This record gives sequence, structure tokens and C-alpha cells, in this order.
Amino acid sequence: MSHKLVVMWFVGGLLLLAGSMITGNLEMNVGVSSVSYFAALIAALILFLLAGLCWIAVAAATKGHWKLL
Repeated sequence: MSHKLVVMWFVGGLLLLAGSMITGNLEMNVGVSSVSYFAALIAALILFLLAGLCWIAVAAATKGHWKLL
């Protein structure tokens, strides 16, 4: 497995961690507007989707890599 694949796998994990941290702290409290709540929700969703894309890219590249061996 090349270093690029490992880096993409690690970046996907960090994106997933960031999205999980945002969603874990989402709460409609006093002082939180609905706009900022939904902006954080959308940001977390985008981070989850980017993490999925990173992992799908690694899986597709690994599939092609193992065929050669």
C-alpha cells in the first residue's frame, strides 16, 4: 500500500472525527440560533461525506492494487 493511500485513509478518519465532534456537541440551547444550528449540521454532514469519499477512494485504489499482486 502506498503512502498516498495511507494518508488518504488517515485524512478520512480525521474528517470523520471532526464531523462526530460537531454532531456530538449540537444542541439547541439558549443563545444558539437556528441558522447556526443548521450551519453546524450541514458542516458535519459535509465532513461525513468527505470522509466517505476518502475511504471509497482508498478502497477502490486498494482493490486495483491487490489485483496486481
